[in-house]
Amino acid sequence: QPVQGDHKNPALSHSEFGQQHRILGTITYPVEWSRSLATSFGFYFNIANGNSFRGAGGNRYSFIYSGDVNMDGSTLNDLIYIPASQSEIMLDPFTDSNGNTVTANQQWAALDAFIEQDPYLSQNRGQIAERFGLLNPFWSNIDFKIMQDFMFGNVGSEHKIRLNFDFLNFANLLSSSWGVRQVANAAATNPLTLTRFDGDTPVFNFNMIDHTFDADLSEISRWRFQLGIQYLFN
Repeated sequence: QPVQGDHKNPALSHSEFGQQHRILGTITYPVEWSRSLATSFGFYFNIANGNSFRGAGGNRYSFIYSGDVNMDGSTLNDLIYIPASQSEIMLDPFTDSNGNTVTANQQWAALDAFIEQDPYLSQNRGQIAERFGLLNPFWSNIDFKIMQDFMFGNVGSEHKIRLNFDFLNFANLLSSSWGVRQVANAAATNPLTLTRFDGDTPVFNFNMIDHTFDADLSEISRWRFQLGIQYLFN
């Protein structure tokens, strides 16, 4: 459980699965061709910020340090302080994978740009990040459904065979850039590594990440098709 300092007294904060806004809409259009033949067309809209609950993974994220800053024995639960200026954070030089030295000033310039590109971080400079304060961006999902009915039997006791053609995340079928959801990069939510203490002051390295969100390339961001058949009777 991410904490802002005292792990024995966690502050009231957001649920990991909490959404803020959600808009649902349905448009259907039925056509009766004859007494034995009917078709229904439907669009189903779902627009929200924060992903839907799917049994695992949440809609919100916490920005935490890599390292035990509050000395509670855990290296995975300390929420970061979002610096308002370079004077509010101490950074150690480090050598990158190419053998180049990354100075404290270079790290601050990159960290400052990273904070500015993220709406949550940029709006909360000078504060400790909230538990699950970062929310997934808005996403949209449009499903397209065709139901084809074949009726037979006597009036009042008709039987019906229904074929269902479902195009899930239909917008992604039209364009590969539509209907794609965003998820936070793990490096973005864990951007600062504790290297040492200078007296009581923690000193960090910044991992040089430059963005918060990546495209979610799982099936939830891809169009899918499903075919169903129903037999309905009175």
